[in-house]
Amino acid sequence: MDNSNYTVIEHSEKNLERAASFIKWRRRILNIMLVVTASLGLVEAGMQYREDRYVHQLALQIVQSANALTPRDKVLALRDYIRTYVTYLSAPYFDRSFFRSTTKQTLESGLGYCGEVTRAFINLADAVGIRSQRINLWGKAPHVVAEAELGSRDLVVVDCQYPPSIKDLERLDQVILRPEWDDYYTLNLRRLHISWLVSRVKMEMGPFTYWTENPHALKALLWFGFSLVVMGIRFGRDLLRYLLRRRGWVHISEVHALKRMTK
Repeated sequence: MDNSNYTVIEHSEKNLERAASFIKWRRRILNIMLVVTASLGLVEAGMQYREDRYVHQLALQIVQSANALTPRDKVLALRDYIRTYVTYLSAPYFDRSFFRSTTKQTLESGLGYCGEVTRAFINLADAVGIRSQRINLWGKAPHVVAEAELGSRDLVVVDCQYPPSIKDLERLDQVILRPEWDDYYTLNLRRLHISWLVSRVKMEMGPFTYWTENPHALKALLWFGFSLVVMGIRFGRDLLRYLLRRRGWVHISEVHALKRMTK
């Protein structure tokens, strides 16, 4: 064999070594990322489990203490409890994180703005079988309230902030006639910067309300989603290599050589 053949073989071996080194490091990095994202997801899921237990026990305690039997009585009991024990006075405003305080954090600290007390009400109401969701009111005095379902087509606006802007239970079509507000939406379109495109949008969030009103659950979902992406990258390589081999773009001898070098 002449020197040119030896040069080609040596060059090919070096290319295989570089490829093997790259694959090893990428595999290690992806394994670490998979462990980290899955672990963070489990941590957030565990925190959400403890949060749910706290909310469920407290909600039952509130309605039982108030002897509330009907949906309206339960709504009033939960609303009045939050108004009594949570205030926005001295609550931090500028240093709040993107993921706002959980129901447990709000109720234990006794501090929260209209968004936090609305989240607390929605989760407490859900624990006693009352469906509700967030409504963002926009106008001269932006405000966040809940809309609770007392029965079929019987929806009322619940303002849990004290002092309340809406003292009693009213329908949304009555509330929006007030001069303080001229627009409403379920999702915070102002925060998404698309309020210029649509107006007065109310969606039925259904089970998605749980994820949007529970920061730990939402973060767990995001971390597990990242884990799935990492798994796709991690194991997608083998699938891609199989497809390339089927197409004849990668030779079997090269695949076997890479496997031996990356073990």
